[in-house]
Amino acid sequence: MSRHPDLILDRSHAFMLVGPVGAGKSTLFNILFDRPEEAQKTQALDYESDLGVDTPGEFFSHPRLYHALINTAADVGTLVYVHPANDFECRMPPGFLDVYRDKHLIAVLTKTDLPDADPVRAKALLRASGIDAPVFCVSIRDPESLNPLRTTLLAYQHQAEAAHAMETCR
Repeated sequence: MSRHPDLILDRSHAFMLVGPVGAGKSTLFNILFDRPEEAQKTQALDYESDLGVDTPGEFFSHPRLYHALINTAADVGTLVYVHPANDFECRMPPGFLDVYRDKHLIAVLTKTDLPDADPVRAKALLRASGIDAPVFCVSIRDPESLNPLRTTLLAYQHQAEAAHAMETCR
């Protein structure tokens, strides 16, 4: 059972964090789910009930592992692309966003508090790479910066829950 009663428990309504190694996916995941532990290198898929999935960066960065990323993404309703604000190269797997046009897409720029971070440049890079989605700038040093992202994830989950309820009433 989830520690988050206002989030629904159906993986098709869940979100999945994707992005390169070192982007801050696991740290973000732990913060979103109030996990007190410090993030470790993700070696396998990490699920929080039926609410969210954290993926290893290798799934995103190595073509031989794209199948694992694609198969896992098929089960969720929202893809969250996590990109560090101090990385100015986008390594999106070719065609990945085209496969899942029916899913919500969110981009999150992490590490915005680092001295070499340039969120404006990183956001422009995402746009130039074809990521036309809401972009949230977050910092683990500023917990309030996560509130807009949390609100959006909850809204998408509630939207999916309402759509699912309407389908089951037919």
